Amino acid sequence: MAHGAKRPNTPTAPASGAIPIQDAGTLLAPPHRREILHQIEGLTRLPPRHHAALVRAAIQNYAVFVQQLPASEAHHHASLGGMLEHGLEVLCQALLIRRGRLLPIGGKPEQIAQQQDIWTYAVATAALLHDLGKPAVDQKVTLYHSNGESAGTWDPWAGPMTRLDDCHSYTLDYLRGRQYRFHERAAPLLVHHIVPPRGLSWIASERQVFAQWLAAIGGNMDEAGPLGEIIQEADGLSVARNLGADASSRAAPSRARSLWERLLTGLRHLILEGELPLNRNGAAGWTLGDDLWMVSKRTIDALRAHLVAEGHSGIPSSNDRIYDTLQEHGILTPCGDRAIWRATVSGDGWSHELTLIRLPIHRIWPQSTDRPADFAGQVKPTETPTPSGPEEASSDPEIEATPGVVPETAAVANAQAASDEEDALPLPDLPVSETQPTDDTGHHDVSSLDSHSAQPSLPTHETTDAPTPPNAPETTTHSEIHSSDAGHRFLSWLQQQAKQKQLAVNHPTARLHVVEEGVLLISPALFKDYANSYPADGDWGHVQKRFMKMKLHQRLENGTNIHRYVVSGERNTSHVKGILLPDPSVIWGADQQVPPPNRHLKAANS
Repeated sequence: MAHGAKRPNTPTAPASGAIPIQDAGTLLAPPHRREILHQIEGLTRLPPRHHAALVRAAIQNYAVFVQQLPASEAHHHASLGGMLEHGLEVLCQALLIRRGRLLPIGGKPEQIAQQQDIWTYAVATAALLHDLGKPAVDQKVTLYHSNGESAGTWDPWAGPMTRLDDCHSYTLDYLRGRQYRFHERAAPLLVHHIVPPRGLSWIASERQVFAQWLAAIGGNMDEAGPLGEIIQEADGLSVARNLGADASSRAAPSRARSLWERLLTGLRHLILEGELPLNRNGAAGWTLGDDLWMVSKRTIDALRAHLVAEGHSGIPSSNDRIYDTLQEHGILTPCGDRAIWRATVSGDGWSHELTLIRLPIHRIWPQSTDRPADFAGQVKPTETPTPSGPEEASSDPEIEATPGVVPETAAVANAQAASDEEDALPLPDLPVSETQPTDDTGHHDVSSLDSHSAQPSLPTHETTDAPTPPNAPETTTHSEIHSSDAGHRFLSWLQQQAKQKQLAVNHPTARLHVVEEGVLLISPALFKDYANSYPADGDWGHVQKRFMKMKLHQRLENGTNIHRYVVSGERNTSHVKGILLPDPSVIWGADQQVPPPNRHLKAANS
């Protein structure tokens, strides 16, 4: 048996539609791929022989390794050849973005010029490798000999399929129970199959470059610095184009995808990738028989944030509009004339009354063999359907305002959306950009390299910060905050807003309240305000998570991060939720006066 394949006990004939194993020349031969290869060569600006040995060789190795595997099961680039297509697109887009970046950040001009080429090579290879772990941990590839007998399961750790003796074709299955983003941690272990040894040595020769490169290909974008930001932006643009977002900017025209198709594709992705967990206490959904029950607001909020982060336009801000669209196309099973069901979900020792949406399970898993096991509990709808009116007003019973609440307390209560758990909305971290690749044509053949010489320095390109808004005070602008971490940038913005008194404090509609225990940041309203103003820093969920990583906030005794406060009015009370900073000087410096505590807010006993 060939090395790198695991032979089963009983050989089986290949299923119809087995995919032939191809060499790099065949895989990269289509005209559109030749064009993108030529564009990549122009963007790297390396001497032809160095480009062939370091960049083109890595691309050829990547093509042979991923063959015609898809990039995902039911999301972006899910067709044959999707992983190769996506890898080339992200590589090209990352090089385009890199052209406008001076790296390393804060480096002296001579250092920037000297390291121009190595940063460019690090960007190119990190972009190519970012999904490399998927065949190893997400997919199962069965190999077949030319006579139709099974050659076992491909072992990606041992190398590409082309290294195996007498293997002619393959079929693909996706593994069930995949762990979300696990492929990112696997990628560094496969790098040696793709990047030439000289290329690895070159990247490793500069410690800062090497550290960011390793973090980027391993999915640790918190440590990947500007290199990671480039890869994330390029990846998001490739995904968005493939899924129908910003269709006018595509290099080749294709059918615009309707809203319901994009909603269904996004929902499948969130569920299949585990971003919306299932069948446990605190999950986002439960499968029973032919139905999938999902927590209504949590699901739709996550879906909207996911699609917006991917660059889709025209996504409704109203949950009711999304419910209507899904219901019109048979994706939701209605409760009478409403999309929302009220039900009790109960398991072993726990029970919750929730507002849910009900989906035919085949909409997410068309094949019954792919579906997860049924939830070992009950989902029992109540007799009374959800009352008319926007679902958001009553989707979380724990934060419903008491009837008759005075207007000022109602305004505070409605200024934020509730979250029962810290991880209630696991959201993607992709920033949105409008940078698009240029159109180019042509092709250069790959040549070999007999000797390796030092890389020449290339011209640098200036970048321009975003202009300061009209009538803005003379102070540090957001674009001048050099930290690449969204949490640090949010805090700097918050400090500036407080110092300039541009942020309401202790007002009925304020996002910031001084309390006896410290400062309460209304969540997610305050983080949404920031994310809407600075979309390049990611969605509000990402900003909030990065901020909490700074560990400036106070956790509750049960380990959760969200504090509940009672808002007392003249006649009635309501509740708000937020993140508590015990030290007000985090926002107001030692030389600034901290506003007095809001007498209307008291910490809840629970």
